[in-house]
Amino acid sequence: MLSVFRFASLPVAVLMALLVAAGAQGTGPLPRPGFLPPGYPGAVQSGGYPPAVGTAQERMAVVDPDKKLAAGDQVTVEIVEDRDGGFPRVVTATGELDVPPLGRVRVSGRTAAEAAAEIKRLLERDYYQHATVRLAIDRVSPVGVRAGEVFLSGEVRAGGSLEIVSGETLTLTTAILRAGGITEWGDQNNVQLSRQKKDGNVDKLKFSYKKIIKSGDARRDPVLEDGDRIFVPRLGVRL
Repeated sequence: MLSVFRFASLPVAVLMALLVAAGAQGTGPLPRPGFLPPGYPGAVQSGGYPPAVGTAQERMAVVDPDKKLAAGDQVTVEIVEDRDGGFPRVVTATGELDVPPLGRVRVSGRTAAEAAAEIKRLLERDYYQHATVRLAIDRVSPVGVRAGEVFLSGEVRAGGSLEIVSGETLTLTTAILRAGGITEWGDQNNVQLSRQKKDGNVDKLKFSYKKIIKSGDARRDPVLEDGDRIFVPRLGVRL
């Protein structure tokens, strides 16, 4: 091999010839920066971006098995004993799946496993001695369906109405966080939740937002319903 000093003493034309020859003996010219040809390890689309793999909501069906079903979700239902394979279904606007021979079964708000268990229960009650039901989410609906509304007022940073999306479990602390949290003047230990009952009367309950957050215990965090009202009083004000 020629030393660095000998390379430096060679004419330019000879140096160029040596470089070309070395390239011919290797794997060929390297791709230009920012671009790899199709089939090249690590290749990306032109522009330097990796190929898209669906939207974030569609990918959620793969990474989040605890996702609750909602209107517009596309699923595959299989009753193993029928030996017909799975059949595709879309959750209706009312949160139901059409499952023969049962007809429509309400699945909104349930996980895939919970929905499969409910379908199994209904099949074994009326049609099967034993049923094995499999339910998989194929695609999550890109559009959330409104299922209700709650209202926040008092010492929250962004009071007003907040939508409940079908299939979503909205809790007291989540609603407050979405409203920007409680202001520095808010009484975190006396958050008031008002809920109208079917007989027209209103239940008024108090919760310590601070204790729920500090404990991290989801069982202490009430699930909100359509029409609920949350009021955060000001510190030093007696209700």
